Amino acid sequence: MWPLVVLAAGIALTAPGLLAISRPGFGAFFMPGIPVLATGGILMFASITGNWGIWALAWPLVVLAVALGFGLSAIFMRVAGLAIPAIIIGANGLVLAFCNTTGLWGAWAILWPIEPLAIGLGLLVVGIANRSKGASVAALILIGLAGIGFFMTSFISVFNASVLRFAVPAMLVLTGLLLIGMNFLRTEPPAALQAE
Repeated sequence: MWPLVVLAAGIALTAPGLLAISRPGFGAFFMPGIPVLATGGILMFASITGNWGIWALAWPLVVLAVALGFGLSAIFMRVAGLAIPAIIIGANGLVLAFCNTTGLWGAWAILWPIEPLAIGLGLLVVGIANRSKGASVAALILIGLAGIGFFMTSFISVFNASVLRFAVPAMLVLTGLLLIGMNFLRTEPPAALQAE
C-alpha cells in the first residue's frame, strides 16, 4: 500500500488549488499536484493488481496529467499564457498515447505538424482571452503552416499501405473544421452591416 503515500502527496498538492476561486495564486498547485496524483494512481493500480508492466502502456497519462495541471492552473489563476504549455504538452501527450497504444511510432513522420498547430492554438487562446490581435494573427499563421505541413505529409502517406493512409481524409476534415472555426472568430462585421 506504499503508493498511498504518493497519492496522499498528490492530494495534498492539488487540494490548495481548489481554493483558487478565492485566492487565484493557489491555482499554481495544480501543476505539480495533478501529475503526482496521476503517478500515484498508476502506482496504486500496479500495486493492487501486481501488474507492474502497466507502466509500458500508462506512462503517457503522466504527460497528459502535466498538460491538465497547466490547463487547470490557467483557468483557476486566470492566466491565459499557461494555455500555451497546456496545449503543447497535451497535444504531444495525445500523440504519445496514440503511438504507444498502437505501436505506430512511425506516425511521427506525419504528425510532426502537431507542434506548430499546438503552439498556434495556444496563441489563439491567449489572443482571444487578452483580445490581442497580434497573438491571434501569429496563431493563424502557425495554424496555416501546420495545415500546409499536414497536407504535405498526408499526401506522401497516400502511398503508405498502413493505417496512416487515412491521414489525408482526416486532415481534410480537420482543415475544414479549422476554417469554420476561424470564420466564427472574425471580429470584423460583414461589409453589408458596415454600410448601414
